[in-house]
Amino acid sequence: MKVALIGLPQCGKTTLFATLTGTDASRQKGSFQIGTVKVPDGRVDKLSEMYKPKKTTYATIEVVEAHQAEKVGKHGSSLDSAFLNLVKPMDAFLLVVRAFDEEGLCDPKADVESVVAEMLLADLMVIENRLDRAAADLKKGKPSATADEVEALEKCKALLDQDLPLRADAALAALPVLRNYAFLTARPLLVVVNAGEGDAGADSAAVMARYGLPVQGLPSFVCCAQIEEEIQGMPEADRPAFREAMGIQEPVLDVVVRQVYAALGLISFLTSGEDEVRAWTIKNGTLAPRAAGAVHSDIEKGFIRAEIIGYDDFVTLGSEAAARRAGRYRLEGKEYAVQDGDIVHFRFNV
Repeated sequence: MKVALIGLPQCGKTTLFATLTGTDASRQKGSFQIGTVKVPDGRVDKLSEMYKPKKTTYATIEVVEAHQAEKVGKHGSSLDSAFLNLVKPMDAFLLVVRAFDEEGLCDPKADVESVVAEMLLADLMVIENRLDRAAADLKKGKPSATADEVEALEKCKALLDQDLPLRADAALAALPVLRNYAFLTARPLLVVVNAGEGDAGADSAAVMARYGLPVQGLPSFVCCAQIEEEIQGMPEADRPAFREAMGIQEPVLDVVVRQVYAALGLISFLTSGEDEVRAWTIKNGTLAPRAAGAVHSDIEKGFIRAEIIGYDDFVTLGSEAAARRAGRYRLEGKEYAVQDGDIVHFRFNV
């Protein structure tokens, strides 16, 4: 899973990237940065405490920060085409907008609207070019697009012409015939309002209301990347007390992960034992065989059944044996949709 940090220059993307990935912002160079973030999960911590395994593995998210060329426009710099092409493979976007300056001249609402408009226009240009080419090829008697593809593209164009992102019609955006286009507006877009120190512990809703946010119903939350970076540089034992003193309810990493998982419809199931405790990320509603494939393709191919204990049951009862005695140990087949927090052991034969 890859998430791209996007936004206009000087919005704080580099600082937020450093905070999320635990890197040093001052040492970042070049136009492209990528880091791996461990997904905080207290369930993994608890199971590791109980099993004391040789290895503990958390789910991960890849965070990408890519810088675009600066082109001065009405509200700052626009997103150039090279940058947009670079971030097309991403699963979701975190749009960072600036809500801090001494003069109070920042306009995060306008920044959001500017970037959203750029993304809509980028998708519209792709669609119009493809439809034009398909029409020209059809006239030559050499059709390059199927009727289904053309119909889907025309429906997408109709949405964009109304200034609606393609994710507004999830069923349309998910059509297999559109998969290779990697439309920007088909992916979730989350807004990170990067506030100043004075708003580090302020009520998020109040800060957003001050700037006329959220925009277009986009999921939005407030953080102070500068303060979060400072906290990241502290000894881990000192961080909770400092956050409490600042009025910060939880680390920005936890907020980002929760928002991204919700936007993408993701959950985690768990595997545990003396060798390894591990979290695996899947789409909500994934059936057991496909979930087994997250562990290994051979397990999916030879899937027989899934042996499952709910995390809460396991922790409450204290062991697998106790869960069996209490009737909380279940055998599930191919039609079972794995649930968030399921502790799973897959039986398979290949």
